[in-house]
Amino acid sequence: MPRGTARDGGGSGDGGSGDGDDGGSGDGTDWDGLFDDDAWYERGITVRGGSAIDHASGGALALNALRDADGARKARKRVGRGIGSGKGKTSGRGHKGAKSRSGGGPRLGFEGGQTPLRLTLPKRGAHNPHRMTFDVVNLATLREYVEAGRFGEYDGDDPRTLTMKDFVDAGLSNKKIKHGIKLLAGGVDADEAFIKVRLEVSRASTKAKEIVERAGGSVTKVHYNRLGLRALLHPHKFPRGLPKPARTPPRLRKFVDREGTLPAPAQMETSA
Repeated sequence: MPRGTARDGGGSGDGGSGDGDDGGSGDGTDWDGLFDDDAWYERGITVRGGSAIDHASGGALALNALRDADGARKARKRVGRGIGSGKGKTSGRGHKGAKSRSGGGPRLGFEGGQTPLRLTLPKRGAHNPHRMTFDVVNLATLREYVEAGRFGEYDGDDPRTLTMKDFVDAGLSNKKIKHGIKLLAGGVDADEAFIKVRLEVSRASTKAKEIVERAGGSVTKVHYNRLGLRALLHPHKFPRGLPKPARTPPRLRKFVDREGTLPAPAQMETSA
């Protein structure tokens, strides 16, 4: 389309498009700037090969004239391809030494062989090797599980004994128990009526035990060592027979009523 004419078909003149000198048009397109090589070069677009722009074929907007800006694509440097390349022979790594070898560098925190900083600082805080960690079960949660039938059919007159294996099978406690389960009176008041249950746990608070016994139930604190507790919770992992129950250490006898049995009492009643 000739410059200086309106693209929408309007006439040229004083109120329409500009004349051929200013390069304007009725739609506001700067046709002179569109074919200005310097303007496109400032934007990072140049003509491939530096050839002259052919305005008739589209000029700088032609697809065969477009290219990336200078420095946009950096060529890969190949090493070890002769001294003439500048990175031949030792590939810029020099001779010998740790930095010339392949593989990763030293581990994090390595200080060249001297004592690292983390070992020069003293240890702080107490550590009790005899500390025991128990999973907590509250009476309110236990009652909800019993009433929901998570432990099977419930007989209020003669309930069966619920062991720590029953707690795990019902989803009341985590499967990865370290030292046992402790029973707490969370969610139940001291004078509140409770269901009749018989429980075997590792530990129990005084308040929780009083609430259960007042309802006609019982709480027996039994001792299992790590191996015995694993045999109680996962007897299928002992195809060659369950281990003998471990005796209670003297320092723990004041916390328990007796040693735990293997298999669990409920399992023995079922087999009988």
